[in-house]
Amino acid sequence: MTPMPVQQPMGPGGGGAASPRSNMLPPNIFDPRTDGSDYYWYVTDPGALNAGANGNSQIQIDAGTDFYWIATTIRPDIAGAAVNQGNIPSPNVLVTINDTGTSRNLMNGALPLSELAGDGREPYRLVRPRLFRANSVINFTYVSYEAVVNYAHLYVVMHGYRRLVTPPGG
Repeated sequence: MTPMPVQQPMGPGGGGAASPRSNMLPPNIFDPRTDGSDYYWYVTDPGALNAGANGNSQIQIDAGTDFYWIATTIRPDIAGAAVNQGNIPSPNVLVTINDTGTSRNLMNGALPLSELAGDGREPYRLVRPRLFRANSVINFTYVSYEAVVNYAHLYVVMHGYRRLVTPPGG
């Protein structure tokens, strides 16, 4: 039987490069001061989307960070209508999404927005994070099948986290 190697302690006196503060932090946290990673929310809005109309919007991923998408929410804004947690409308709107970073559509056809995003209480969570590379543009195309409802805004929020891009050789 091969003996297991002895793990050396890290930090002061342990021969490692870790700081005393990093020894106190739990694993798998975001610490923007050490590695530039942090939670981030990208929001897009096609603006006014009238009943039976089409619309477009996009998200530009920052040049210095990759974005890992983990959940999606929507918040429709019907002009002049009061909204509270109990009466958030579910838009009868279809959406397609295209990632320019990979030149791929994320679905084979338009799908109801409610199948991709929940309200703030029940976001749609992806089983695994989806990576959008730095400098990518995410294009959204909307088709409203509403008979009479006009939206002043239709906010689509992509929840996730960003990580600094390491330059080649760096």
